[in-house]
Amino acid sequence: MRTSAVLHAVFAILAMSPAYAQTVPEPTPETRKRLVARRTTGRITLDGRLTEADWLNAPVARDFVQTRPNYIPSTKYPSEVRILFDDNFLYIGGFNRDSAGLSTMRLPDLRRDFLPPESDDFAVTLGPLGDHRTAYQFHVTPLGSQGDVQAFDGGDVATFDWDAMWRTRTSRADSGWVAEIAIPWRSLRYARGLTSWDLNIVRSTRRAAQFSAWMPYPRQFSSWRLTYAGVLDSIQPPPPRINVRIRPYALGSAQRDRTPGANNATTGDIGGEVIWAPTANTLLEATVNTDFAQADVDRQVVNLTRFSVFFPERRQFFLENSDLLSAGGLGSTSRYVVQPFFTRRIGLGADGTLLPIDGGARFAYRTGRTTAGVLAMRQRGTGGSEDATFGVARASQFFGRATRIGATIAVRDGESAAGDNVVTAVDALTRLGEQIQATGTVSTSTRNDRTDVATTWQLARNTPRNSVGLLGAWVTERYDPLTGFVSRPNVILTNPSANVTFQPRWLPTSLVWIKPGVTTYLYHSPQSYALQEGLTELRGEFLYRNGAVVSPVVEFSQQRPTAPVDLLPGVTIAPGSRDYMRYGIEAKSDQSRSISATANLSAGTFFDGRLERAAVGARFSPSPYVAIRADYEVNRLTSIGTRDSSFVTHLVAPELRVFLTPRVQWSAFYQYNTIQQRGALNARFSWEFAPLSFLYVVYNDRQPIQDGTSPSARSLIIKLSWLRQM
Repeated sequence: MRTSAVLHAVFAILAMSPAYAQTVPEPTPETRKRLVARRTTGRITLDGRLTEADWLNAPVARDFVQTRPNYIPSTKYPSEVRILFDDNFLYIGGFNRDSAGLSTMRLPDLRRDFLPPESDDFAVTLGPLGDHRTAYQFHVTPLGSQGDVQAFDGGDVATFDWDAMWRTRTSRADSGWVAEIAIPWRSLRYARGLTSWDLNIVRSTRRAAQFSAWMPYPRQFSSWRLTYAGVLDSIQPPPPRINVRIRPYALGSAQRDRTPGANNATTGDIGGEVIWAPTANTLLEATVNTDFAQADVDRQVVNLTRFSVFFPERRQFFLENSDLLSAGGLGSTSRYVVQPFFTRRIGLGADGTLLPIDGGARFAYRTGRTTAGVLAMRQRGTGGSEDATFGVARASQFFGRATRIGATIAVRDGESAAGDNVVTAVDALTRLGEQIQATGTVSTSTRNDRTDVATTWQLARNTPRNSVGLLGAWVTERYDPLTGFVSRPNVILTNPSANVTFQPRWLPTSLVWIKPGVTTYLYHSPQSYALQEGLTELRGEFLYRNGAVVSPVVEFSQQRPTAPVDLLPGVTIAPGSRDYMRYGIEAKSDQSRSISATANLSAGTFFDGRLERAAVGARFSPSPYVAIRADYEVNRLTSIGTRDSSFVTHLVAPELRVFLTPRVQWSAFYQYNTIQQRGALNARFSWEFAPLSFLYVVYNDRQPIQDGTSPSARSLIIKLSWLRQM
């Protein structure tokens, strides 16, 4: 009772504490900035130089403001942006003034879908559906690297791996840099007859760690929050036309795998996708012999918790339009994850092994207030043991200004011992104003004539000064959807959290803010309500002007396992009561510099023993064309488990990336893991010879280490994939 009272007092103090920062005014129809788009009268040459007469005579968006780290109604780094269009393209031209010259620009590397906080960046956010919810954002760096994002509901769902078919060129001078963008109309979805779109324009000047925007938005949100966007007027896209694209591939591979029964033949394969948009609101995709040879490999982890590890989806086909099939639940940013539908259950075995996918189809429908999606896929397992057909359908409807209700059904028709599974989910989201948001999901999973239930909910209030939230879940004993993911069933989760941002005038000029916070995770049994485990984390964040962060952390953990816990191979925790305290610090330097580092250090008691943990990383980028990174994690456990033994784990992951241009790169990534007792190398060359058309050469090498029993395997894959607009 005393601990509970103290926590409630801390939450209340954090929720009410003051901070010093100007407030962004919520825009009205009268105060929203407007930019007029002009139809071109001549030909636009995409060369990164805005010298054509159409550019010189176009209306200009200026008067940018600083949005981060604090709102200031002006900026030291102004931009000038113009927008043109013709029958085929939407053109965007931005001149980003910066008198400091080329040498001050920050560009760690040239990869596509780069991390905007680490680079100088120019981005345009478009809302072409008129629903104030669906946003498309296009990013460009001074050296022409591209990034694109689909975002919904202000960023509650965002797809960073969505890739549109568009082009950009840049140029640089001592007075600043220019980004020129050409987006084909067929790469956008827009409402028929709508001549005014939501628009915002943002820019990052990384050496100053400042973000500026044409329309200001509160720093706790992103520029995807279209209720804070301006207006693009007089836009006249062509009427939506039948839009067909084909994406065939041809592949050759050679494999030498010592696993018993492995196919070591040299083979070739073909397959691909057809993408048809009969209207601006509908999309139909069909895929045959689907292949993911070029997908990024999973980053290995050392799991020291009692929960299953959640690995994100990395395969491009499933990342596209993934928001339409998002069935609510608790996402990957939470310590505890519940997802009724998760695409990694398709085409991947329980151990992450790739399973062949014969083919499938996907349908997408999107208007300003209604969305719907359908997916059907067929996978083949080894010897038929994991043969299965997956089907999922979802629809959602918006009501009023800020309420959405969705329903999902997912089916796995299995032909093995895993059997069939039917999953349903109903989810809802609503906002009270812009700062308060509530979400909830109710899901069922039916297997072998038994139905289990999972519910999740979240209530949060976010302001520039503080945030307070309550997240929870109730998951029954056998809720284990074969179409989704749950960190652990048989749980009642209660997760309150709060933090406050202090910016008193006495702070040193090198500091932006001090942000203390407290988060508690309590897991109880749904049957007896007995505590299974609990974690209270006290954290402070010190944000520096250059983007560096230092966060001291104190953790108090309560563990109540009722059965033995196999924490690691050879480390078993006996049932009983285990309370322990841990202390640590997390830090990262300015990640935009040529040399940067991260560190996560902690020590203290751990279950019935002790744990010292260090996870450190460093990156060296002598130029944007070469980037070297290495991560190392070591865990030293002493007097732990039923054998009262000591145990040390090592995980090493060096990576090298070399770029010829933003569209030609080579990378090599190696992982050495003493828990899995193997080392794995993934080396890849990629050349984007036309927009979203690639040549890949991929080499994989897996070898046992120490006394590992994992068979060695090597493979070489050459894949040509090209996108053709019909």
